Amino acid sequence: MNGILHRSFASMTEGADTRRVLVKSSVMAFLSTIFIIPYFHYLIFVMGEGGGLSLPGTRWGFLFTQLFLVFILCFLSAVIGFSFSTRFDLPRDISLGEIVRKIPLLLLLGGVMITVSYLLFDRYFYEVSPISYPKDLIYLITFPLKGAFADEVILRLCLVTICVGLLKNRGAAVVVVSAISSLFTIKYFNFVGIEFGLNYLCITQLVLSFAANLVLGYFFVTRGLVYSMILKFLFGMKYILLVLVMGA
Repeated sequence: MNGILHRSFASMTEGADTRRVLVKSSVMAFLSTIFIIPYFHYLIFVMGEGGGLSLPGTRWGFLFTQLFLVFILCFLSAVIGFSFSTRFDLPRDISLGEIVRKIPLLLLLGGVMITVSYLLFDRYFYEVSPISYPKDLIYLITFPLKGAFADEVILRLCLVTICVGLLKNRGAAVVVVSAISSLFTIKYFNFVGIEFGLNYLCITQLVLSFAANLVLGYFFVTRGLVYSMILKFLFGMKYILLVLVMGA
């Protein structure tokens, strides 16, 4: 039976190494879960404190339940992405030298994304929701890592890969996932107590989120996951820069 399952898996994924996929997926899920702990802690214990956040059971129990679910989600997402990257002809093997040569470009793009986000959105949104911008060092360090691992594993490695397989078109897959990702903005606005509507902040954030995900998706399908992770990490550094610029 195991032999049949192994051959079926290899046939579907065009020869993906099952053991290697499981090991890589476990590592990615573990790191994603570790780096998302401070983010969840901030949402539950800082933003949720006194904010009328209704949670089942204790806050710590809710936190650990969410972490368990994140690990499972990231593990399954990574399994899907690593398994089908060969079949869908997505970038896989990337040399360290190539990444180093592209660092200046990624730094430039990250800087442009942060600047545009600050000028068009963050400096205004801070006045409305200053709690959305953490001050403590642990949050400032781990928020970019959470974005680079958990967000990219789920959105790019999993969802974009699935959409590439369904739509048979990389560009269309990136656009669809970018649209889905930008809709998460509505949920976040509701979480911080801001009614989503046709106003400057809401529309601007939707457009910026869509554009950022387009860029990240483009790098994923043309260069690979490592590139989108690096760029997402650099973009996440905006929280540190906002503290320096605005004294947030």
